Amino acid sequence: MKTTLKLVIVIAFVALCGNVSAQNIKLAHINFQELIVSLPEYDSAQVKADKVLKDLQELLNEMEVEFNRKNDEYQKNQESWTELVRQAKMEELTSMYQRLQTRQQQAGEQYQQESDKLMQPVIEKAHKAIDTVAKEQNITYVIVDNPQILLFKAVGTLDLLPAVKKHLGINK
Repeated sequence: MKTTLKLVIVIAFVALCGNVSAQNIKLAHINFQELIVSLPEYDSAQVKADKVLKDLQELLNEMEVEFNRKNDEYQKNQESWTELVRQAKMEELTSMYQRLQTRQQQAGEQYQQESDKLMQPVIEKAHKAIDTVAKEQNITYVIVDNPQILLFKAVGTLDLLPAVKKHLGINK
């Protein structure tokens, strides 16, 4: 799948670059992640996302402490309990463990949703700034640098990051 995606990207850029001279296409590239991290709003959103994560971790830790306490009690006393009590305690432990697993999954999903929601305005601001600068400089295509995807940079592409940072008033 990744290999296929890389191949499609390379073929598309080769085809695009073959038409560059005929159509006077202007290419630029930008490290989108570096731009996002440099925005002041990113820090604020990250602090809020970290708070959500901390709250969720505290809840999960409390549940885990309670589970461990009940499990220790079970381990210490199981020999002295009747079969019926042992079975009831084991069912309780199993139920607690399943709830803990469910809460862990839900917490992960909730954190991802909250983080995405908090980062959305930051991403939109970056997109708008890239669009504005690209239009100002008559750039036809902006290629996003991504170290996880093979990136083909045609000779003469412009690094748009400094111009977008300048447009946004970022000095980092």
